[in-house]
Amino acid sequence: MTVTTAPVAQAAKINTRRWAPWVALVGGALALQIAFSSSSGFPAKLDNTFADPIDRAGAWMRSNRLDRTIDGQFDPGHPMFTKFFTPLSKLIDATIGDLTDLLLWAPWFIVIAVVALVPISRRMWTEAAAVVGGFVYMGLFDLWKPSMQTLSLMTVSVLLAVVIGLPLGVWAAMRPRVEMVLRPVLDAMQTIPAFVYFLPLFMLLGIGNTPAAVATVIYALPPVVRLTTLGIKQVDDAAVEASTMFGASRRQTLFKVQLPMAVRTIVTGMSQTVMMALGIVVLATLVGATGLGSPILQSLNQRRPGRGLAAGFAIVAIALILDRISRAVAERDPTRRLPRNWLIGAVLAIGAAIVVGRSAGWSTFPAASDWTKFDPIDDAVNWVRDNFRPVTRWITDVVTTKLYLPPRDFMTDTLEWPVPIFVTAWACWRIRGIGLALFAALALTTIGLIGLWEPSIETLVQVIISTVLTLLVAIPLGVWAGLNRRLERMIGPVLDTFQTMPSLVYIIPCVVLFTVGVVPGIIATVVYAMVPGVRITALGIREVAEESIEASRTFGATPRQTLFGVRLPLAAPTIMAGINQVIMMVLAMVIIVGLVGGGGLGFMVTESLARSYFGQGFEVGLALVLMAMILDRFTEAWADRLKPPSN
Repeated sequence: MTVTTAPVAQAAKINTRRWAPWVALVGGALALQIAFSSSSGFPAKLDNTFADPIDRAGAWMRSNRLDRTIDGQFDPGHPMFTKFFTPLSKLIDATIGDLTDLLLWAPWFIVIAVVALVPISRRMWTEAAAVVGGFVYMGLFDLWKPSMQTLSLMTVSVLLAVVIGLPLGVWAAMRPRVEMVLRPVLDAMQTIPAFVYFLPLFMLLGIGNTPAAVATVIYALPPVVRLTTLGIKQVDDAAVEASTMFGASRRQTLFKVQLPMAVRTIVTGMSQTVMMALGIVVLATLVGATGLGSPILQSLNQRRPGRGLAAGFAIVAIALILDRISRAVAERDPTRRLPRNWLIGAVLAIGAAIVVGRSAGWSTFPAASDWTKFDPIDDAVNWVRDNFRPVTRWITDVVTTKLYLPPRDFMTDTLEWPVPIFVTAWACWRIRGIGLALFAALALTTIGLIGLWEPSIETLVQVIISTVLTLLVAIPLGVWAGLNRRLERMIGPVLDTFQTMPSLVYIIPCVVLFTVGVVPGIIATVVYAMVPGVRITALGIREVAEESIEASRTFGATPRQTLFGVRLPLAAPTIMAGINQVIMMVLAMVIIVGLVGGGGLGFMVTESLARSYFGQGFEVGLALVLMAMILDRFTEAWADRLKPPSN
């Protein structure tokens, strides 16, 4: 009797191939742990390699940025500053200052009327009412002046972003090679935490509104570029071909066909730019910017969550105003425009009202109250703190002693430094290939060589804990919202407010309830980062093809089986994109966590900004960028693997 051994051998070969990577992971990790057991930590061979030259460069810039007199001798500043950076800084600062002065000089009702006239001229009455309501809120609670300062800063920043971003987006849409070059640059701009830009801009442009405006432009530029490119590329080819057939030049086709048809997508990009710009208003205060960021930081220092919320709502109002104006400007339907004679009459009436208002001294909004009316919120938070102290103490103990300290101590004290590098490289190799594995290993090695291994581990553990807790809230809520349109409509305004509210506002009540440390930072991060997770998960669930749902029902699947067997697997790539955005939002909170005693890289960033440690700030920024790029590329690769194969 002959026994066929080929299938058995083939099965053994398949099993060996399946288990070999896991055996290599365990064996490699154990070998490295044993081999480096006598090491005394990561050898920071490049410690101060970057910091010292950058500190010297920063000192040189401080000495040469301005003209000065030494021992009676006039020493002019370096031409790099006197001929370029200083004039640029003065131009931007003067533009922001002049706009602020204009808004504060004009009677308050004129400011409201002029801005509201934009949506009114397009018969967008709801948008006009929202604009008026936003301004009235600022004035009623005595936040008119800081609100006008922030409105000026954001207006100039957003206009600069649009002026730069629109042509870049058009160019990228017309030239695929340009898009290929711009894509990694935009990826880096979107991945790098916004506050990383502050230190080099602080060195080049000094303190004040200018570095804040330029940092805002850099941080908020990618959405308008990307969505302009997307909008133009999505224009129907038939419309472009028809324009060409009728003899239109390429320029005429662009301005008469492609841009008008892409305007809605472009406006969406502009709205995202506004949201991202307002997201760093508070951080801009750290480099001397004026506006609503100052009262929010003051509220944090005084532990007054109510007043912080009052200023936060003013920032939400500014976001609403800028968003509605951009939508009104982009409205191209001629049937919605008011007659020209009506607009001329409105302009003349505004001119007359300016004269009357200035003569009567009505420039300042007659505030009916001030932000102290929000003090009952302070009392409520303090009441919760005093009466639920055992609960808050228990939460603090659990998060600190069970979730945070064990993995941090394990990775810094127990594991030898090559092991996390090897495990990360192995995971990247399994998910994408050798290229991502080599990049991850090189990036982590660089972080260790510059002497930031332990604070980076602290930050990584905080990021992982915050991300997991956020997803435990966001994904179930997103699935529920994707299945229930009524729920999605109900939570929509709440999510809009969460997305617009400055992240520092969330942390003020958390500090009052849980004191300073890592816990309030993690809780505030969960609240701030859950919005994209909820929205994108709901989008993925909602966009599952109805044919797949009907097929599942036809075969007798229950709603629960349909959810877990059809909807979630098909929505998995979209949900992974949401997880990627959650991680980026969590990383954006690192500096906020550092402000309230969270330690890690966030504390080092705040220290660098406060004490002008340019070199340390550069190294911390580099570590954060490398960490963000690893997490971004890994989750992106994971999402790609979950996509169904294309036909």
